[in-house]
Amino acid sequence: MFDRREPWRAEAEERCIAEKGVTVSAYVEPVSAINRGVCGMEHPFKVAALEDGAIEVKPAATLACPMIRNLNVWMDQVVQPAAMAWMGQPVVGIKQMSSYSCRGMNGDPSAKISEHAFGNALDVGAFTFADGRTLTVKDNWKGPQEARGFLLQVQAGACDVFTTILAPGSNIYHYDHIHVDLMRHAKGRTICKPEPKPMAPPVLMARQPGPPYGAPMIAPPSGPPPLSRPEPAPSMPANAPAGAPLDILPHPPEQEDDQPDTPQPQMQQPQVQHPRMPQPPYAQNPQYGPAPSYGAPQRAYPPPGDAHQPVLLPPGAVPQPNVLRPPGPMSYAPGAASRSVGPFETGSIANRKYYSVPIPQPSTIPLPRAEPGAD
Repeated sequence: MFDRREPWRAEAEERCIAEKGVTVSAYVEPVSAINRGVCGMEHPFKVAALEDGAIEVKPAATLACPMIRNLNVWMDQVVQPAAMAWMGQPVVGIKQMSSYSCRGMNGDPSAKISEHAFGNALDVGAFTFADGRTLTVKDNWKGPQEARGFLLQVQAGACDVFTTILAPGSNIYHYDHIHVDLMRHAKGRTICKPEPKPMAPPVLMARQPGPPYGAPMIAPPSGPPPLSRPEPAPSMPANAPAGAPLDILPHPPEQEDDQPDTPQPQMQQPQVQHPRMPQPPYAQNPQYGPAPSYGAPQRAYPPPGDAHQPVLLPPGAVPQPNVLRPPGPMSYAPGAASRSVGPFETGSIANRKYYSVPIPQPSTIPLPRAEPGAD
């Protein structure tokens, strides 16, 4: 009770405040100086949450400025990445088991005074995640792989932020929490017990920008790249000489401007191409609109000048002069009802079956008279 605090403690507090290591907010509030003999601090803070309110601290902890600054670094650079890698959820709260406490190490009054007596240490007993799960150090230090991997990574990363780290396995007093502090050791060494043995995370996770933490992004898997869809092979024209290189798809022949427009010879209706086969050249003719996109049912458009191809019209409709092509044998043109119904083999193209369907006629069944207001 009559000892004096080391001068470096007050200097560290003043330097931290001058460097704005702590931002006063609704979650971090300054309180009156604590002077209880050797215990206490010049500028204590009551901490209800870390990382600007993103991680709740229960119960609220009384800490000095240097400890608060390093806790924020630990949470941002170690705890949250470990939580996303192992648990798939960010940490939203921690349970602290001891912050400021004027006592000796391990609660022994005859032992050397603890860093807790200067607000320079914190004992973390549990972590709470965004999905509501809570991992306690006591039950999960040797628990399931995900929980154990998270805690081991958290402890290993703490060894790069603090000067003293004691976790389960270091001694009998730390079986249920992780102790971190900023005690100054001889020759600037760091005490980290037990020896850190982090496990390789199951997936590499990256954090998207945006407060506090965005959705995880899984890194690309290692190994050979996935097989890509092969490009469709260009078709060889029927009249191409043997050994000709496959350069590009054939295009319809261009007509000279001074040549009169003559109907092309009749040709057999082309077959519908498979979606993964190259489209016929006339499917990309501007006269018939853009070609269907990949994966959509493709329709083989007839070549221009084929007067025997049908114009798709609803049943009973009469073709108009502005249609794309004059009506053929399969249309509902006037006079079709007089022709016989059913397939027959006569026509200008061999092996083609022609169908004639009668035009729908008005019904001969008398209908009841409509009464006003009855419908």
